[in-house]
Amino acid sequence: MAACPGAVMHTSPASSPRRYKRYLTEETLERNRERSKKYYAQNRAKVLAKLKSNYAKKREAETAAYCEKHRGFFLSYFQVDPLAPTNKDTEPPSSPPHPTTTLNALDLAYILN
Repeated sequence: MAACPGAVMHTSPASSPRRYKRYLTEETLERNRERSKKYYAQNRAKVLAKLKSNYAKKREAETAAYCEKHRGFFLSYFQVDPLAPTNKDTEPPSSPPHPTTTLNALDLAYILN
């Protein structure tokens, strides 16, 4: 595989060496702060509206993620109605009748005979 003189080989981020982190000087940081203050003073309403909008979006996403995480529990929990009226017309199946031919040791007829 021959490499072209102007070709750039793309590598995955995991295999590429770490980029050098750029540290800003105190003068640059102060200039950025002043620029931010000036922009905020001129566009206060716009900045606050954007902050509120981002906050609302993140809150909705967080609520949706929470609901999705617990969806199975909520579905099973809220389908059960603890105060649902029971159907008293239907009788539960009774146990099979006890044989009357054998006498129990605690029966009155057994004790009296």
